Amino acid sequence: LIDLLSTVLMTFLFCLSIYYLSNKDLIGFLYLGLGLTSCIFNLVLLTIKGKLSTNLANYVTSKIRKDTYNKYLSLHGICSFSLMEVAQLESEGVEQLRLYYSNYLPSFFYSMLAPIILFIIFCFFYFPSAIIYLVCVPLIPVSIILVSKWAKRIFSTYWDKYLYLGTSYLDSIQGMKELLIFNYDKKMQEEMKNNSEEFRKITMKVLVMQLFSTTIMDVVAFGGAAIGITLTILGLNNNSINTFSNPSLAPYIALFLCLIGAEFFLPMRSLGSAFHMAMNGATAGKKVITLLKEKPLEKGNNDISKITSISLKNVSFNYEDSSSNTLNDINMELKVGFTSLIGSSGSGKSTLGKILTKQYRNYQGEIVFNNTSLKDINDKSFYKEVSYLASDTYLLHKSIFEGFKFYNQEITIKEMYALLEKVSLKEKIDEVGGLNYIPKEGASDLSGGEKQRLVLAYYLASKKSFYVFDETTSNIDKDSEAIIVNQIKELSKTSIVLFISHRLQNTLQADYIYNITRDGRIKNHGTLEKILKDDENFKEQLEKERSFEELK
Repeated sequence: LIDLLSTVLMTFLFCLSIYYLSNKDLIGFLYLGLGLTSCIFNLVLLTIKGKLSTNLANYVTSKIRKDTYNKYLSLHGICSFSLMEVAQLESEGVEQLRLYYSNYLPSFFYSMLAPIILFIIFCFFYFPSAIIYLVCVPLIPVSIILVSKWAKRIFSTYWDKYLYLGTSYLDSIQGMKELLIFNYDKKMQEEMKNNSEEFRKITMKVLVMQLFSTTIMDVVAFGGAAIGITLTILGLNNNSINTFSNPSLAPYIALFLCLIGAEFFLPMRSLGSAFHMAMNGATAGKKVITLLKEKPLEKGNNDISKITSISLKNVSFNYEDSSSNTLNDINMELKVGFTSLIGSSGSGKSTLGKILTKQYRNYQGEIVFNNTSLKDINDKSFYKEVSYLASDTYLLHKSIFEGFKFYNQEITIKEMYALLEKVSLKEKIDEVGGLNYIPKEGASDLSGGEKQRLVLAYYLASKKSFYVFDETTSNIDKDSEAIIVNQIKELSKTSIVLFISHRLQNTLQADYIYNITRDGRIKNHGTLEKILKDDENFKEQLEKERSFEELK
């Protein structure tokens, strides 16, 4: 606004300098100098404006990213957005909001106030011209409103297509090996091509909408300016312009009014040009709000120390998109030792493991850790004592040394080597560079068994009191499987261990066994001897597995 007043003053001073210099009055140089000074002042103001906008945008984007990130953490990744959508929202979405706050929002307030200020200034010189300009200015936002419904629909579709394109692209990259093996890569390429074409079409619609709205605004702005200039010239011919008792100033005041007349429309025109930023930002903003409004997971207030007992009473669980329960009336008692949970695929074993590690929280029934309900336990203290290791556990792209430090800040180098020795990896790690060795992304330079043993070493370093091993020995060699099971057995001497597996062979070292049926119910439980005695089917399945292993 100060910049606007400075521009008005600069233009007026230049017009006065022309008047005086044309009359060979040296005071014209003074006005010219003052005008140049105003011009320099304008440049300073523009620099300040840029810094203010940047600071505002930085503050807003930083806060939004922090809020959405913390929200996603509080939800434990369980929300209506996929990980890819959250990533796109955190990057592209927040950048759109950055433009919204740094460009559109300041332009909006400025475009509301600038015409009123100019109207007051014009009233001093020529009222009819001031009225025409003021009447024409609102026609620009009216034209914007006319295309807003169309624009909202387009931008909503645009964002949906954008998010889907990014998700499908990531999916294709991650599954590239499978696509090539099963000769599906060309078909997927065709699908990506079609998706890209749809996104291109919606992008072109966005551009057409922007061009259309810009054209309308230009017609209104230039048309309004032409009418205002025409009225000013007519006022000059009719001697209607206020010259403050100096009629010879009339042409120069008329020139001033013609030059400044465009300033009526420039703020609103700038706002209209930023309209697509506003729509994009508003669409992204709605998605951010949707994420921030996701119902947070219940947070307990009670801390917990070393876990010595876990009790499950009538625990049931149902996925939102399922018509029947995955788990039904589960009753279990876990204590220090090796407890094995067995059952066929789809029986709910992994679901139960995730419930016990707070990954799924909308269960029915009661789960008590020591003497405290699971729902009442503070997450921070809970995860100090609990660990969950699955066959697909992510291996951080860090050196072996950094990996150990990630899981336990207090661990010594001697302890690191001792753990690598336990999982039979010390020689392997020494060969490839020792503790400074960095496995490739996804540990692609390690075998499946080696990767699982390394992850196990990390988890052993964390020194928890409750471990859940979910199909940890799936798809690995027999030697690695034996090493892992032996270490888990050793670990169970001091910690509660729940070992989830569909392979009955893995239960032979268990202190206690729970057998879960396909419909998510505990069929029987007890020691290995008791299960073998009471369950003929278990005995037969175990013999079949042994026979199959011998054939292999």
